[in-house]
Amino acid sequence: MKQHIFSLFIAAIALSSCTKDKDAFCPPPGKQCDSTLYASLLPADTCVVFPELYGPSYIYERIGLGYSLIGKSPGNPDEWLYIIGRENNATGDEGAEIWKIDTCFGRKEMIVDSIYVQPKLNSNGWLLFMSRKDGLLYKITENGENLSVVSKEINNVNFDWCLNGEAFFYRARFKKVAYLVSIEGEVLDSFNLDCHAIAGRENRVALSLKSYAVTNTRIAILNLFNGSLTDVTDLADIGMGGPLSLIWESDESLIGVFAGRGFFRIHIPSGAVEPIKVVCDNFSYYYPVVDPEAPSWLISGRFDYTYPEIGHVYFTTSMVMLNTHTGEEWKLDLDQ
Repeated sequence: MKQHIFSLFIAAIALSSCTKDKDAFCPPPGKQCDSTLYASLLPADTCVVFPELYGPSYIYERIGLGYSLIGKSPGNPDEWLYIIGRENNATGDEGAEIWKIDTCFGRKEMIVDSIYVQPKLNSNGWLLFMSRKDGLLYKITENGENLSVVSKEINNVNFDWCLNGEAFFYRARFKKVAYLVSIEGEVLDSFNLDCHAIAGRENRVALSLKSYAVTNTRIAILNLFNGSLTDVTDLADIGMGGPLSLIWESDESLIGVFAGRGFFRIHIPSGAVEPIKVVCDNFSYYYPVVDPEAPSWLISGRFDYTYPEIGHVYFTTSMVMLNTHTGEEWKLDLDQ
């Protein structure tokens, strides 16, 4: 069995040092049980430049299982929810599974299978996910109970909770229409928006929208109470494309993950954009979540790519925590 990084005693010492010395060695936030939450501090990344291809693009092939972090249980921060993808490639039809582990006692259980894209967890312990079987949105408790369908339209893989977890917001796949829906599945409102990345926070929904550029570079915030849409910035003005996904870091800032670029912070009052973690050809990130107990930590999935051989790039996936201020990155090995 692997050795976990810190016992409770060592963690207490380390956390105490963090409060006194800004350069001290600091573990990820939260209680460290003397059990099976195994975390390892990753070394600083070294960038590798892959050769340019002329003609066909690289063929990407995953090695091992696919993993992604959903986050901590709202009722018990020692419990983590994560995804296991068992299909061999992006075109597999099996779908992924949601798992939960109690990191103090090592108990693991599968919550539901046949999910597609990243589920969203609200503060009341409800999971919202898209089914691979029919493309509709479902809700289920983190304990695997009360499964029910909550959307009438096929989802366009973009959705999030809002209004303190009492409702959610999503865009229909075959329509340029977004819906505000109660947790029970009742449509509360609809919006004529061709939105893509979606991030909800109370009565505000951050969106990426089309602008004069081809991609979805316009970042705006929809107020669900009065229907107003406020522009934050247009990323095309600084030579960036649209985000793969958006998350709220605070009331005043968003974090976006961008293909081939990495994590960037978007300041809402000013529209300023700053890099948090820039990626290279040999690694990238996906499906970030802000740790609600420690907003300076991103919970994220990570791709690591090997140098291509005859047009093939092999990659692995892992679950990591990244400190947005210090750059420290920890790998979480929850599925052992």
